[in-house]
Amino acid sequence: MMSLIISVMLPLTLLCAAILLLHKPLLARLGAHNTYTLWVAVPLLLAGTVIGQFIPARQTNQSLYQLQHFRVQASEFLSQSHYATLNMTLGCIWLLGSLTLLGILLYQAIRLKQVVAQAQGLDLPKALLSFMQLAESTPKASVGIKCHPQIDSPMLAGLLKPVILVPMDFKQLTQSQQASVLDHELKHLARHDIAANLLGYLLVSLFWFNPVCWLAYRRFRDDQEIACDAEVTRHMDKQQRIAYSQTLLAYSQQAHLGMLHTHYGNKTILKERIMQLKKTHTKRPLAILGLALILGLSGALINQSAVAGDKHQDKHHDEAKAPSPIMRVEPAYPAEAAEKRIEGYVQLQFDIDKQGKVSNVTIIKSYPGNMFDDEAMKALSQWRYESSKTGVTNAKVQLDFMMSAPKAEIERVRVTAG
Repeated sequence: MMSLIISVMLPLTLLCAAILLLHKPLLARLGAHNTYTLWVAVPLLLAGTVIGQFIPARQTNQSLYQLQHFRVQASEFLSQSHYATLNMTLGCIWLLGSLTLLGILLYQAIRLKQVVAQAQGLDLPKALLSFMQLAESTPKASVGIKCHPQIDSPMLAGLLKPVILVPMDFKQLTQSQQASVLDHELKHLARHDIAANLLGYLLVSLFWFNPVCWLAYRRFRDDQEIACDAEVTRHMDKQQRIAYSQTLLAYSQQAHLGMLHTHYGNKTILKERIMQLKKTHTKRPLAILGLALILGLSGALINQSAVAGDKHQDKHHDEAKAPSPIMRVEPAYPAEAAEKRIEGYVQLQFDIDKQGKVSNVTIIKSYPGNMFDDEAMKALSQWRYESSKTGVTNAKVQLDFMMSAPKAEIERVRVTAG
């Protein structure tokens, strides 16, 4: 899992950083609607990269014919588990961070459900109810409108049963201001923004250690509000837009950025939202979706190019290279052999699965016969290799049992018959 997260992180960081750095000119050239739609490229890129990672796994497993040699000295038992321990530690830290964020999401869902249950229904004028029925784009029953003392800014809450929550002083607004606020939240509902927020938060939960992802998520949520403003004010005249901006000022609270609700008022982007009200934003959804699709699929194409390059290089090798062992359990030197100062070797054949675990260990050849076999098989079964996309079959290794290591200045040459 960690290897997949790391492989996906680079293209994700580059895409998010590019959108963040170019956001101002993108907003000026494309408009609020198209800039918000451009964020679709993020999940598309992740999907493309993940697909690119798993496609090579459908190919046949590689066979290994290269014989690797490892020394087993009677005087010392060396362990190479430091890398595996570090990898496991980092994995636990990542998992703990992700579970913490998911726990926060669960807490917010429970708390929001309690607020909705305690909120009071709001009676609206018939004209406003008629407006909502016309504005609502779904054939479902009308979305409920409730007020609650803890609500400082209007919001659309709930994923499966959405409801619009408003402050207690909502009825003090003019009827046109009330209509614009409700229309804003209905636009969130029509675009399924709460589901988009939840998906974005889940992605951040996976990449919580990457600050670029947090900045991108914050910018995505802000673009969401600006796009809704542009949609609501598209047919408004100057005076109506001024009234709408005054409503924004009235509800410019430092709203909590929840995942299961939208936030109408937010001080951090208030000035930007009001400035964008002066502009007329056009829609080019097909063109922007096409651009987002190109950016998303580029992750799969880049990954496939890398895999193809690896295969091209492999053709120039006579033998397949084995994954490197990340943890070796040293065989115990048999007491009888140590007392008699007997040296020898054991050649073994085995398989390595995708997770790097060893299985199907068999003896190819050993000398002296049966002297070191049991200890060699017992130790090799506990080895761990680097994870791979396909695993390895018929890997071979030779364990040389030696009383002591040869001196460095002595050249060793292996001579075989035939």
